[in-house]
Amino acid sequence: MCIACRRRAPQTQLLRMVVRGTDEPRIVVDADRVLPGRGAWIHDSAACWKKARAKRAFATALRSPGAPGPDLPCDEGWDHRKQVSRMDSV
Repeated sequence: MCIACRRRAPQTQLLRMVVRGTDEPRIVVDADRVLPGRGAWIHDSAACWKKARAKRAFATALRSPGAPGPDLPCDEGWDHRKQVSRMDSV
């Protein structure tokens, strides 16, 4: 279920986000869906990303109020899937 729009979808249509790090927690994409910890799922659409950031859904879903939401551009023409490998390599 997407944390923004609350619609159900197959996992192949959603991106899994997890909190990494203890000193400076940050939210990252779990492209392989294997990282330990609580995961949050979101649709690969700019509308869902905007909505999730607006209502602070990442911190709520991940139960990590100290972790800032992912700082991703939410332009309508932006393809999140192209950025997954770049974000995970940071």
